[in-house]
Amino acid sequence: MVYMSICKLTRLIAAVSVLGPAGVSGFAQTLTLDNFKSGAYTVTLEAPQAQNEHFAPLSAGSRLGPARETVLTIGANPYGQKSTLDIHKGICILDGGFGVVPGVQIYYGFADATTPAPLGLNLTGYSAFRLNFAGISTELSLGVEIAVFAHSGAIYGAQQILSPTPSNLSVDFPFSSFVPSAVDVSDIDTIGIVTWGGGTNSYGIISFQAVE
Repeated sequence: MVYMSICKLTRLIAAVSVLGPAGVSGFAQTLTLDNFKSGAYTVTLEAPQAQNEHFAPLSAGSRLGPARETVLTIGANPYGQKSTLDIHKGICILDGGFGVVPGVQIYYGFADATTPAPLGLNLTGYSAFRLNFAGISTELSLGVEIAVFAHSGAIYGAQQILSPTPSNLSVDFPFSSFVPSAVDVSDIDTIGIVTWGGGTNSYGIISFQAVE
């Protein structure tokens, strides 16, 4: 399987990362990497401990490769509710469902479950990744992690802890804040985005960007 478990990736990034307050963005020139307008996909899980992995084709020439891999998992489901991941028309929505604690992983850099597709992405000249949220509804604070797998073999990670908000929120992950050192963005093979914790949680992501 291509994806890592949420616990495994969380441990990986935690081993090289330091929790910090959310980096709320200001104004800067941006490069949109994923606006969720291609690779539409919807999946609903209900069975406790269920998991779904999917590779959605991206538009030809996408900077993030041929496909977006998503992994949706849920834990206990005491009330038999539905947990849905819905990507379409410019937004990635997680509707966790009452009493359900879901986790989402997104990866760029694979064509399918057996075919790596290194991005060869060069973000020299940019200073941070940015996730733009349409809102966050959580029982507890939501952890968000970004991992970068460089062509050199180095792995870099950064985390942010986000509070619930009904409003739009832009969160920056400065390249200088990645550990074990400032991330080398000159030749990126794979990028992973993981949300975790938060208790029962729902949110919408409008776009994933690089900012100057």
